[in-house]
Amino acid sequence: MPILGIIGSILALVGLVWTIITAFKKGGNTWGILNIIICIQPLIGIISAVMKKAEWIPVAIMILGCILSAIGTDYSAFFPAGTRPTIAPTR
Repeated sequence: MPILGIIGSILALVGLVWTIITAFKKGGNTWGILNIIICIQPLIGIISAVMKKAEWIPVAIMILGCILSAIGTDYSAFFPAGTRPTIAPTR
């Protein structure tokens, strides 16, 4: 599953850059700068697409990338094989 996280991160990055570029081209400096704010970028990307300041395809690619990254997150990187913590049964 870690490969999904890698692919998702790459898709999210491609969608992010593509959304920023189209926002600058279609919406001007204000929408481009708003799309650079990373912490709320998916929300701004959706608003930009609804208001025709950006295209839907890069926003959809970015959201798909975020979903794949979330699915691909695996905690096996934090625990070597066979050492995952378990809950001990109580008596």
